[in-house]
Amino acid sequence: MQKIVNTYTLPLGIFMMVLLIFSCKKEMDDSFPITNDFRLLQVKINGNAEPSGAENVAADASLELVFSHAINTANFEGSLSISPAVTYTLSYDNSGSIVTLVFDNPLDYETMYTLSLAQGSYGAGGQSSTAAITYNFTTRPFSAPNITLSAAAPDLFEGESLTIEAEISFPILVDVTVDLEFAGDAEKDTDYTVDVTSLTIPAGSTSATAEITALNDGDTEGGESIIVTLANLVNAIEAQTQRLELTLGDQPPALTLKGVMSLKIGGTSTNGRAIHLRALEDIADLSVYGIGIANNGGGSDGREIDFPAMSANQGDDILLVRDIDEAGLSAFFGDFWSDYEVVVTTPDLNFNGDDPFELYNGTAVIETYGDVELQGTGLEWEYTGSWAYKIKGFWEYGQVDCAINATTLQEANCVYPFVAPVQMYGILAILWDGSGTNGGKCVHLRAHRDIPDLSIYGLGVANNGGGTDGLEITLPAMSLNEGDHILIAREPATISAYFGGCIDGYAEIIQSDGMNQNGDDAIELFNGMDVVETYGDADVDGTGQSWDYEGTWAFRANGVWTKGDVNCAAGSTTTQSSACPYGFCN
Repeated sequence: MQKIVNTYTLPLGIFMMVLLIFSCKKEMDDSFPITNDFRLLQVKINGNAEPSGAENVAADASLELVFSHAINTANFEGSLSISPAVTYTLSYDNSGSIVTLVFDNPLDYETMYTLSLAQGSYGAGGQSSTAAITYNFTTRPFSAPNITLSAAAPDLFEGESLTIEAEISFPILVDVTVDLEFAGDAEKDTDYTVDVTSLTIPAGSTSATAEITALNDGDTEGGESIIVTLANLVNAIEAQTQRLELTLGDQPPALTLKGVMSLKIGGTSTNGRAIHLRALEDIADLSVYGIGIANNGGGSDGREIDFPAMSANQGDDILLVRDIDEAGLSAFFGDFWSDYEVVVTTPDLNFNGDDPFELYNGTAVIETYGDVELQGTGLEWEYTGSWAYKIKGFWEYGQVDCAINATTLQEANCVYPFVAPVQMYGILAILWDGSGTNGGKCVHLRAHRDIPDLSIYGLGVANNGGGTDGLEITLPAMSLNEGDHILIAREPATISAYFGGCIDGYAEIIQSDGMNQNGDDAIELFNGMDVVETYGDADVDGTGQSWDYEGTWAFRANGVWTKGDVNCAAGSTTTQSSACPYGFCN
């Protein structure tokens, strides 16, 4: 009998499909065998899937455990253990197979934790594990924050209280403790008291405060110093040694120091010496006040210069000028010279930019600039070829020699703040992930005097070096106080999120679609229709120029512009996490 064999030929496409299905089935069978065993499928730490052995886990982490089956909660909770022992809270999703584990307290730093579940029946339908289930992770090492010491004001007077604050740069999960140490001319518990001398910044918080109260003693002693420093610091560091210098006075003064300058106008070492004072109340006879210069930090030489017998009104700005410098300073300040209500000349104003000086009321020193026992060369308060200016009671300092060789304000690399009532303080064109193209476009302004009506000022953007386009953004009718910072932003919400807590440093955020600059566009500040300041060059495209701020920022520090590297903020979602934090937020 002949054997008949039927042969069937599959089309090539169907054959390949069958082969692929068979191969996939075999691979699945080999790697993921079908089973009804109770298994731990995945662990998420703070929302991110992590394998066992995960490292650098935050001490406040929460865990999400994903199991293969709905859980018999009684069996599961009775067998789950964590080593080292900690307390925690469990919750379950609607399916019953996902468990969220939240620790009641922060975990210890740099510690390995192990979750264990012995072999047993944990499924709601009786499913069992075939072996013990374990998962471990290690918390990140402790990173100590930086601590800074500050005061609500630089001085206080008898009968007044003043708050001082210790603040850390970011919250941590352990307490920070520190002792306050007090020195200076004023004596603790005689001239003043302090409510606490040891501070604790609780875990999760960022600051703690103490209060100094000046005592009435009936004596006229003039200004006395209180120097506050830190000791026995635990769980934080001093990136720079913290030294808070306060002045304790007999009573609020009628006259105060406002600024000092030794500008070296035209490059000489003799021009541009002056002391700027402000009357805080009406003064019937200015001659009760005087100045003493402690040349080269050789200690006080007493009262050396007397003011003339004349009156001054509250709010008057008074300039004490070396007589041979008056013409040079008058030309240097130009129209702003008339903003000084009182100009007093004297041949005796002989100081260099490293010399401290004292303000006298009668024979009592009521205020000191610098330290009369120190020569200021290389110290923060040196003003050689530069200036210092007091804003809201705190001194700010121009960069040494930033005004040297200039004969007018327009030529100076740093402008004495009094003659810039509103000044550009920062320019930004930052692009970062998720922001689009406009989120980081803004201009930062600062008031150096009280401004009754901001609307006299405005901005212009000189796109692509095409020259000025004139006034394009008029600022709103509002008042500013001396020292206020404001931000004009294309997208206030976006820049606020990017700046984080730093945004609280601005008195006002103003939205404007006119903030359309790229990093190669110059910015002009207008007073009325006049340009009073320009960042960059309106006639030059800034690409590749020293002032190019594409993907970065420019910021005025010590009166002089500084700038981040081009695109140094690209890819960052906060300024603090960028390669170049914005100077105001750093």
